[in-house]
Amino acid sequence: MSGPLDPGRVRLRGVARSFKLVHERNATLKETVLRRRRTRSEVFWAIQDIDLDAAPGEAIGIVGRNGSGKSTLLKLLAGIIPPDRGTVQIGGTVAAMLELGAGFHPDFTGRENVYMNGAIYGLGEREVAARFDDIVAFAELEEFIDMPVRTYSSGMQMRLAFAVSSHVNPDVLLLDEVLAVGDESFQRKCIARLADFKRGGGTLVLVSHDPNSVEQMCDRAIVLSEGRVLAEGEPAKVLATYRRRLVDDDRGRDEQHLADEDPSEEEAGDPRVWGDRRAVIRATRLIGPDGPTTSFVSGDPVVVEMDVEPTERLEGVIYGITVHSVEGVLCFGTNTRLDGQDAGVLETASTVRFEIPHLHLHAGHFTVTLAIVEHNTVCHWLDRWIEFDVFQHGTGVGVVDLTGTWSIAPAGAPAATREAGEVVSDSPTARPG
Repeated sequence: MSGPLDPGRVRLRGVARSFKLVHERNATLKETVLRRRRTRSEVFWAIQDIDLDAAPGEAIGIVGRNGSGKSTLLKLLAGIIPPDRGTVQIGGTVAAMLELGAGFHPDFTGRENVYMNGAIYGLGEREVAARFDDIVAFAELEEFIDMPVRTYSSGMQMRLAFAVSSHVNPDVLLLDEVLAVGDESFQRKCIARLADFKRGGGTLVLVSHDPNSVEQMCDRAIVLSEGRVLAEGEPAKVLATYRRRLVDDDRGRDEQHLADEDPSEEEAGDPRVWGDRRAVIRATRLIGPDGPTTSFVSGDPVVVEMDVEPTERLEGVIYGITVHSVEGVLCFGTNTRLDGQDAGVLETASTVRFEIPHLHLHAGHFTVTLAIVEHNTVCHWLDRWIEFDVFQHGTGVGVVDLTGTWSIAPAGAPAATREAGEVVSDSPTARPG
């Protein structure tokens, strides 16, 4: 094996980790002595033959069902548990947030826990003091920092833990469901902080049950199943495989069985397609001002059409669509239930239309996902099924077209000289828009 790795580099080779599962224990000392009952146990392999490489500045998302080995893998990376086989190498320093409140003493104050955790990460008292105000401000706990942590809510503990982990400037940051507890505002703050961490050359390994978080934040995704790597690669493609696997597992059928049932050769074996097929999407179309097309100009009217056909009478049907950029950013999503549209009963072949009066997307390449759901069961899901291009009409950059007009008036001019609807702020720090 070569020498020490560069800071932020991660390398796993043939890593495996097992645990002993005890199925029966001797209930009492009497039973042990008189009946000589033996405890039955077996070896459970939580992680098997994992190879993994991560470069400095790369973000890797790990997804999988409960019990697939995700948390065990993070604990191996963090050095909390050793592997039974294989090698784990990490260059530089590691910070980990694996369990809510882990590393906090409940009877210590928030302030005392910040200093204690800083010491765990190898920081001296002066270094922690230099970052203390930033940590507390990020966690939004100024009023509570001198209260015992046992009085904190789960959200407050999570905020403080993330603030400490992300401000100790590690080379590798390990996060397990870190965004599951925080509110939307704090989640946005965390995502921005993680983006800064990546830009600074830090390596991120994230476990999450939220595919959108993995797709937006990660350069690569890994699906674990029974301790093994099921799929690895570009997040959008890997997560499509993962979603399909979930549906197949829930219905007790494997991927080949589903493919054999599918009458469409185009869909057979395609990981973007899944569902129980009690209703199917037979055809899909995007329609522009001049008819069916896959090219649009910002501001064009767009109609999304799908021809659907049931194999049995269905009630409580929901039709849905989502639009993603090719980079995986969710641009828009909705369904008939969200829009208050009663889709009624589906018992004959039908055409479903979703009309968009003006397409407020800027230049780029996009995909459309289409779905039929009956109550909470997916009947047919076509993930990133239609691709289309948008050419910008106005100026500006970004995903969304917010083309507008500017106006400039002399300072102190009467309101009448300004354009109707112009918003004026006296604050030099007011945010535009």
